[in-house]
Amino acid sequence: MTSENHASGLGGTLLRLDRRQLETHYGEFTVHVFHDAATRQPVLALTHGDVRGTEALLTRVHSSCVTSESYRGCDCDCAVQLAGALRTIAAAGRGVVFYLLQEGRGAGFVAKARDRMLVQASGNRLTTFDAYREMGLVGDLRGYAQVAVAARSLGVTADLALLTNNPDKLAALEAEGVKVAHTVSLEGDPSPFNLHYLAAKSRSGHAFEDPSGVARDAELPETVQFFEPRPLPQQPRFLQVAAYLLPVAISEIGPSWFWLHLYLDRVTALERVVLSYAREAVVPLRRVVREPLLARFPGRTAGPGEFAWPVVAEAIVQHGAGCAAFLPTDLGDPATCKPPAEDEAASRLLDHHVQALGSP
Repeated sequence: MTSENHASGLGGTLLRLDRRQLETHYGEFTVHVFHDAATRQPVLALTHGDVRGTEALLTRVHSSCVTSESYRGCDCDCAVQLAGALRTIAAAGRGVVFYLLQEGRGAGFVAKARDRMLVQASGNRLTTFDAYREMGLVGDLRGYAQVAVAARSLGVTADLALLTNNPDKLAALEAEGVKVAHTVSLEGDPSPFNLHYLAAKSRSGHAFEDPSGVARDAELPETVQFFEPRPLPQQPRFLQVAAYLLPVAISEIGPSWFWLHLYLDRVTALERVVLSYAREAVVPLRRVVREPLLARFPGRTAGPGEFAWPVVAEAIVQHGAGCAAFLPTDLGDPATCKPPAEDEAASRLLDHHVQALGSP
């Protein structure tokens, strides 16, 4: 992957920062990096081929999902849809993916994690949409004003052939002045790990068959208890806001259940994630993992200094126990960054969870 400076003026709240080449499993894409001055979050546009011209442009407007795209969770279809969009666009020779950091349907990662905790604690009696209502949230808080601005910056003038199963997304984009010629469905096979989630989406109006009855929901290996945010004992700097079970896809092994622990660091106001696994009474492995944003797109095999989580997760499962603390997401080039050092917060959280897992 290469990078070049490509700064330009401000459009709306978007400042265009640079442009990078990114190899994926489906071919080479150009990543256009924007900064949203209002949200202080990056916005990415991945283009393939010439996106100018009048022919309808294959387009995916994709909201981030750190649990599936970074942690390899398989309890939703987000990473599958992202890969499907890249594959479809590459095969057509022309298109764009707008990648927006809008975790939890725009409510944030804390809401998303507490949603999953609440659903699991209910024994799947509640759906993700029920959980949002229980938490006093509407079903979808996402916005798409950034798409129209970024599209103009890229020279996109054609109507969009929108890759989506969600009619609400189509309506929301059109309300922002984005012209859509038609939609293109993204197919994905249900599994026991995402069946309940996909069924809820289908019943809410997404354009695919309700997969209920195709398979049985995967059974949780442990009981999940819902709790209100609480300070970590002996370390009140960290406010634990959620803990639930995440099925992590691991090559050669298959999905394995990890506990996802989410904290708010009161000192830095950053969210901190620890994934822990324990199957055997062994001294737990301990790792700090850097999470570069561009590693969320399926690309070449990671090398030294690149995203290490898939390798770490497999090592932990094969060992029988371990914990990984994730450093805050960054936009650095995975090919040039050094492996992460343990920062203070990661070290403290790992100490707590390694001690909790115990040793023989």
